[in-house]
Formats: sequence, structure tokens, C-alpha cells
Amino acid sequence: MDCQELKESIAKAPAKSREVLDRIFMYTTTGDKVKPDFAAHLEGAKSYQDFIEAIYRDESQKFTLLWAECAKFKRRNWLAYFEPKMLVENVRMKTDGVPIQFGSGVMLAPTGSRDNIAKVYVFESQAFNANAAEFVTSIGGTFTLLDHEFCGIYGLYKYRGSVILEEWEVEREPIKVDPDAR
Repeated sequence: MDCQELKESIAKAPAKSREVLDRIFMYTTTGDKVKPDFAAHLEGAKSYQDFIEAIYRDESQKFTLLWAECAKFKRRNWLAYFEPKMLVENVRMKTDGVPIQFGSGVMLAPTGSRDNIAKVYVFESQAFNANAAEFVTSIGGTFTLLDHEFCGIYGLYKYRGSVILEEWEVEREPIKVDPDAR
């Protein structure tokens, strides 16, 4: 496939997908030529889907905005591409989010899904592609999440049934707390 064929393939895509596809096209081309970094990705592709798949599978791209766009377009769980510092799976929720406790106050961290089972990831700063997730807010201070006490400033993101915390400034490592002591 060449650059012109890619452009034509994108033009035939469903209208709902074209905005993202046009961004991907702009990131990977200059004028009517594909950028040298993406020539190999396009060379073996037979459609825009193949081109996006090739970029998505390229480990060297996984921290780029382009890779995030490809991950969102593919609607696959991309979190497996990154190594969390902490992962808690099968968190059963009785409400519309995972509770985060601040002293006597509680905030519900949204998961980005209507499911009643979630995953909670904690990543070091810049250890995942934050552009592929949806930023919710930042949390600062001392708080408890799933029987772990955190102290510092964290970015809070959501993605398809997952709550993601990114360490921005950590005052100390999370410590396990007794849930009955609260």
C-alpha cells in the first residue's frame, strides 16, 4: 500500500471513524508521502486497519500520541502493554465507582464502564501512555484506596472498567492498612 491508497482507504471508512483516521493520517504523512518512520508499517498493509494494527504492535511507538490514537481506535485493552507498579483485579463495586477515602470523606473513582467489577492500576510517573486513557482529576494528600494508604499527588484516569493512578509526587510508598481500623 502507498500513501495515496491509504488516503483512499480512509475516505471509504465509516464517517464515525474518519476524524480519528484523519488525525492518524496527518501524524504519519508529510504531503503525499508517508514519513520514513512509518514506511515499513504502510508497506505491508492492505488497508488502513492493517496500517493501524502495525503501528499498535510496534513497541517503539507505545508512548506516543499516535499509538494512543491507534489504541483508542482499535478499542482493545492496551494496559497489558505496560507494567504497573500495583494491580488489583476483580474489584467488586456496589456503586458507580471505586471508593477513595479522605478522612471522613469519600470520592468515587469512575471506571469508564458500567460493569460492577473493576481493575485498579498504579503506575509510576510516565510508565504508561496517559493519552490512551481518559483523565479524570488529580488527587493530593493522604487517602485510602482498596486497603492501601497513599500519600502524595496522583493523576486519576479511567479506561474501560479500570481505574488508573499515576504517581506524580509520592511522599511515601503505599502501605497496607487494616480495613477494620478505619
